[in-house]
Amino acid sequence: MGPQGATRNLHARAEGLADEAAAADDRPRLVAALTLLVQSYSFGGECARTFVPFRRLLRLYDEHPADFGEDDVRRLHWMFKWVVTDARRQPGVPLTEVEAWLARMRRRYSAAGYSERAVHGAEFRLARHLGDAARATRAYTAWTAAARDDMADCLACEYATEGLRQLDLGDDRAALDGWEPVLNGTHSCHREPHETLARSLLPLVRTGRTDQARDHHLRGYGMVRAEEAFGSVVGRHVEFCALTGNEPRGLRILAEQSRRWADTGDPLDRLEWLAGAALLLRRAVETGHGERPVPGPPGGAWTAATLLDHAREAALGLASRFDRRNGTTAVSDGVRSRMAAEPLREDLRLTAGPPGPAPHSRTPGSRPDPDPGPESSLSPLDRARLSLALAQSLASSDDGTGPRAERLLADAAYFAGLPGGSPHLGALARLRLGGLHCEAGRHDEAVAVLESVLPDLDETHEPDDRTQAHTWLARGYLHTHQPAPAAAQFTQAAALARTSPDGRHEEASLTQRAAQALGLAGQPAQACRAYARAEELWRALGEHGALVRAQRARAWETLAAHGLAAADTAMAEALHTNRHHAEAAEQDPERTELYVELGRTHVQLARLAMEHADGPPSADWGTPEQYTANTRAFETALAHTERAIETLRTRGGPGLADLHPTELLAARLEFVLGHHDRAAARASALAAAVRERPDPDGTLAHLAEECDLIAGPGRAPRHQRRQSRA
Repeated sequence: MGPQGATRNLHARAEGLADEAAAADDRPRLVAALTLLVQSYSFGGECARTFVPFRRLLRLYDEHPADFGEDDVRRLHWMFKWVVTDARRQPGVPLTEVEAWLARMRRRYSAAGYSERAVHGAEFRLARHLGDAARATRAYTAWTAAARDDMADCLACEYATEGLRQLDLGDDRAALDGWEPVLNGTHSCHREPHETLARSLLPLVRTGRTDQARDHHLRGYGMVRAEEAFGSVVGRHVEFCALTGNEPRGLRILAEQSRRWADTGDPLDRLEWLAGAALLLRRAVETGHGERPVPGPPGGAWTAATLLDHAREAALGLASRFDRRNGTTAVSDGVRSRMAAEPLREDLRLTAGPPGPAPHSRTPGSRPDPDPGPESSLSPLDRARLSLALAQSLASSDDGTGPRAERLLADAAYFAGLPGGSPHLGALARLRLGGLHCEAGRHDEAVAVLESVLPDLDETHEPDDRTQAHTWLARGYLHTHQPAPAAAQFTQAAALARTSPDGRHEEASLTQRAAQALGLAGQPAQACRAYARAEELWRALGEHGALVRAQRARAWETLAAHGLAAADTAMAEALHTNRHHAEAAEQDPERTELYVELGRTHVQLARLAMEHADGPPSADWGTPEQYTANTRAFETALAHTERAIETLRTRGGPGLADLHPTELLAARLEFVLGHHDRAAARASALAAAVRERPDPDGTLAHLAEECDLIAGPGRAPRHQRRQSRA
């Protein structure tokens, strides 16, 4: 099922729950259902529909406040931020209504005792949208002066707002300084750093920080390329390509993102996408690509020129709807300015592919200087060899994936491509360059280089080099959200490893990685077959721990491909294999490894047992038969969890990392089964134990907090953190 189908199902489920609760006059259930419905609409492309269920929630709260728990009240006030934002982003919502929602938010926050910081932030964003600079200044000043409290946006979003204000004032450097805690990863959330990476691109170019701009584009686009909710962010990456001499890459992104031409439930998001696309298409036409075929909206054959007309008309039409609503020209003025922008750079290289044919066409920093020094008397082949040897000498140093190694490899590829060079050596240099990008985490760039070099790797290259090329490319595809081609590359790498005398372990490992990628690609039947092949290889190698891990993974793919009964059989097979080899192992470390795996296998059996239920047991929900079935499933899960705990405890230190999370799972299961005293006792003991251990990364503190919630009177376990929209 695609994202849109899943979203529609979520809407329908939330609507159905609300109708059922209303029909039964069950107000607490209705509160929960309406909250889910508001969240579903706001985040699921139907933000124009959030207002009706939210009004119902407000009315319920006013008439029956006792039906709202502490968390319900907090969520109700938090959702005001979503509603005000959704109203602003819909040109069909009158401006008077947008202002009314903002006023309601201010009154409700004041009555509840909350700071007005979030209210001022919402007003600042509205004023920017309206083009009201004076109001934006007043709102920003009030925002910075107000206290932070539970209703304040997360720190990542607040730093993003601070930088945005500096950008409005025309100070690129101050904007970048304000964004630094987001850009360097200190603070993040579900929308950051995605948005700020994109906003930083043009300021970075304007201030001469082109290397950082290049990194932010390659990293940032990879984060949003498959995300439906980031059309405006993708539009900014397209805009960046258009203004830095990277129109061909921009057109490739446009082709990859062709689904965004369809109308969405977020008109402002679509407008920003259209403006970026129109700018790129204008640059494509101006650089002689007007007749180039490009994918566009369904039902037509498009060239860059005809799609430009469509994008420009659609953007201006949508902008005029906002302006009519707002009574200003701010949105249209901004869109026109953006579509008319002129390039900031003509030569900002984003990828290092095969060298160009002529030295005189070099751009600064992209090729060796014409007279590099004493070695200039060397032949192109000797200079290629020298550059490659120097790059390889850096492999074990701190600079092995740094700018110096990158320049040397680019030089080697360039010289190898000159007359008298060596295509064989050039391909090897480009392969190493692709690997350098991969190891440095520049996966978008790695994919571009490795895709170009694969056709040039032939039988004259070492099998290990060809295996490595496919492996690096597979890793690049995984990190750029392309699991299906990643699986194909891992499979080809495994086939090449098979030909190596010492490649049996690598073949098994690569086969298992191909299976994992197939699972991520939504191809469970193919993943099952790949895992089965990996199991054969691990069995032949006598690596029983890896064999068990492959069997467990196959069981989960079997669940998706063939259903619960088949998955139960597959997981039981993993348990039998695990127990047999653990009992047969005579020496450590294999014996310890297999008993730790046995604990993990019981945990997986517990989680699979819960798949037999449609939710935690509740006598007030569903039929008596389903309640009985749910109880049985969770009791089975608890029994497996008990066995896992017993097994892991016998292993001491090696089992400790798995033991505490498993004990927490047991406490949760006790709680949902209604064994509250036992759950509290487990949780209290576990909290005391973990607080005595070193906790450098804060993981155990989080676990202890979960235990406190379970042990607290009348408190249900928090299975996951709240997700909020700033």
